[in-house]
Amino acid sequence: MDDIERRALMRLIAAGAIAPGAAFGQASDAPDPLKYLDTAQRLTVKAYVNGQGPFDFLVDTGASSSVISTELADQLGLVRTGANKLHSIAGVQSVATARVENLTVGKRSRSNTTVSVLPRSLLRMDGVLGLEWLGRASLLLDFQRQKMVVGEGLPLSDSQTVAVKSRLTRSGLMLIDAFIPDQRLIAFVDTGSTTSVGNPPLLEAAREGKSIVGELSDTELRSVTGQVLAARATVVSRLMLGKLTLRNIPLLIGQVHTFDYWGFRDEPAIVIGIDILKKFQTVAIDSKRGEVRFRVPD
Repeated sequence: MDDIERRALMRLIAAGAIAPGAAFGQASDAPDPLKYLDTAQRLTVKAYVNGQGPFDFLVDTGASSSVISTELADQLGLVRTGANKLHSIAGVQSVATARVENLTVGKRSRSNTTVSVLPRSLLRMDGVLGLEWLGRASLLLDFQRQKMVVGEGLPLSDSQTVAVKSRLTRSGLMLIDAFIPDQRLIAFVDTGSTTSVGNPPLLEAAREGKSIVGELSDTELRSVTGQVLAARATVVSRLMLGKLTLRNIPLLIGQVHTFDYWGFRDEPAIVIGIDILKKFQTVAIDSKRGEVRFRVPD
């Protein structure tokens, strides 16, 4: 997923429907494995492609496959190998593919990987690492220290950490326990989404539970392929992640293809994007322990 049109959300902020949060991500003297790309503060890692780099790649826990920018593919002389169906929020689109001999981040490396090819103007980075590359590797998003760690040891829970049970699907998607008032949700963490998105069944359940705050406003979602999808911006009074309760959470509501692709069309479901994740000091995705750990600010 990519940028949203922000005017509707700005109206909600001006109306006081969205509570202001603490600011994170101050400058640090640490190495630069992470880079803030835009106002959504999506996170990237330093990747090496066929031994060259480093290049800025997004680790996307909501993407089934990896992508490389057209410009970088041309720079590295990658030969196009055919076409592939790329699933985005707006539907399915045929895109060119290329073969990468080796794709490495830190100690994690994958060989002979087929990647989709899209213009950098759409990706706004050099590439995207999807679930087929990440596999069952752990992932740490450290917003306080401005770094991302892939496939290494994760910090355990402490007094400031809330651990939420999770389960890994066959496709590699990690689902976590989530609720709105009177309704359990299908939820997954999407590190590639700038905003959190719910489907129409979630909106219906929120209305029945009287957990909608303020009026709905029309807006748009723009996919990584450049397609535009109509959506509605709203605020949910409470979102519970395990024992953690978040209040006045802005959401976009739309019948996005993401829910269809993962099989969540008819059940209340939510994509948890960077807008929620960046409220925490760290978010640790631990597939071995079957949990996602959220560390709250001091």
